[in-house]
Amino acid sequence: MGRMMNRKTMFFAMLLAFCFVPAALAADGPFVIGYSEFNMGNSWRTQSVEEARYAASQNGDVKELIVTQAEGDVSKQIADIEDLIARKVDAIILNAGSPKGLNPVIAKAVAAGIPVVDFDSVTESDRAYHLAIDQVEFGRILGEWLVKVMGGKGNIVVFNGMKGTMVNAQRLEGGEKEFAKIPDIKVVQTVFADWDYAKAKRAMETLFAANLKIDGIWSQGGAMSQAVVDAYTERGEEPPFITGEDNNGFFKVWKRTADKYPKFDSIATTCPTWISAAAMELAIDILKGKPAERTTLLSIPVVTKENIDQYVKMDLPDSYWCNSKLPEDIVKKLFVR
Repeated sequence: MGRMMNRKTMFFAMLLAFCFVPAALAADGPFVIGYSEFNMGNSWRTQSVEEARYAASQNGDVKELIVTQAEGDVSKQIADIEDLIARKVDAIILNAGSPKGLNPVIAKAVAAGIPVVDFDSVTESDRAYHLAIDQVEFGRILGEWLVKVMGGKGNIVVFNGMKGTMVNAQRLEGGEKEFAKIPDIKVVQTVFADWDYAKAKRAMETLFAANLKIDGIWSQGGAMSQAVVDAYTERGEEPPFITGEDNNGFFKVWKRTADKYPKFDSIATTCPTWISAAAMELAIDILKGKPAERTTLLSIPVVTKENIDQYVKMDLPDSYWCNSKLPEDIVKKLFVR
């Protein structure tokens, strides 16, 4: 795992070295944009698709946004992209299901004169443009905060996402960088809960049974953080300091818990759902012949107790992602039943 992370990190650094790649095309819109989504099985990806659809409806340079989704199947995502090529779209944006598996079909698209922008889960293709957040920095910010509020000492439990995924590995790498700096910080247990509420809740209940002393919890996913806080409060106990992500379920629990336990505190980093819209806008810039970096990193918004009220929506479901650019009427259609 360590060797894999290092290779991924080195690859990411290599991509960043390709600055201001001149676009080969210079065209006038409006354009037909293809959007290949690997899996819409969670609310983040569903909301991300809606962010792109809304942005396309407001952009005079977009004639049509064609959305496909591969239902978690890399082979289907390849077929979806081949279909978009056959339909002669002007550009393709995609959230990849494999860092390497899409490389040949991406090369095929570029050879056909169709620029490709991958985002969030990016590929290792040297033919695509990449738009992402720095996942290592995502995890590092959480780790730095947790170590600081713990006073530089104590026991930490780590709640990871899905084992073997690049996002999980990079976020963990960032957190571990901060833990390693402080000799009196000890990771006493590591859990893989797949960013899932139910799995994290069961894992926390198992930890209670083990009677571990826990001073802080580093969680890289909002649903997991929500589950951990719920597990504590349902026992009538104050949760330890915990990190999280910007989903509404966690933010609502954070607010309620802080009202009851004034010493409770948290932090959340965000990978915004509107990254899909940003990828579409980058594709349009490339089509217009504007210079573009081969890899673009979005800044990472950070939510703390000082600004959480700007994000949390107490009247919306847990599945809403709070760093959104969708107008209220669309949000209500998506999330209010």
